[in-house]
Amino acid sequence: MGEATPPFALAGIDHVLLLVNGMAAARSFYCKVLGCTVEDQLPQFAMLQLRAGASLIDLVDVSSPQGSWALPQSADGRNLDHLCLALHAYDEAALRAHLALHGIPIVEEGRHGGARGDSLSLYVKDPAGNTIELKGPP
Repeated sequence: MGEATPPFALAGIDHVLLLVNGMAAARSFYCKVLGCTVEDQLPQFAMLQLRAGASLIDLVDVSSPQGSWALPQSADGRNLDHLCLALHAYDEAALRAHLALHGIPIVEEGRHGGARGDSLSLYVKDPAGNTIELKGPP
């Protein structure tokens, strides 16, 4: 693999998605203690989207049936579902070629909401298996 410069520039962290047990306590902590505000509610996913400055924190209540989709597949579990990196404007074909050059498959993609609005999201895995979402501007 060559040392190719990525055909995009990072704008920062768009959002993180955290797993919680019980939305009421989590909402109280993030809103009352940390000062987040509610950006959106997605009850079909047991998700609460909170504004944290220029970024978002998504909470999924894994203790509810609607949040079971986010439960860890292994007994030792995890609490971070994925990290979303916000990208500046980029050439989509060049980004896809760059990932392919490095042998990084896109495991999921689609248009999703985020801190800056709806845009294309490409999901990849880091070498440890962590999911990284690459999200362009709206």
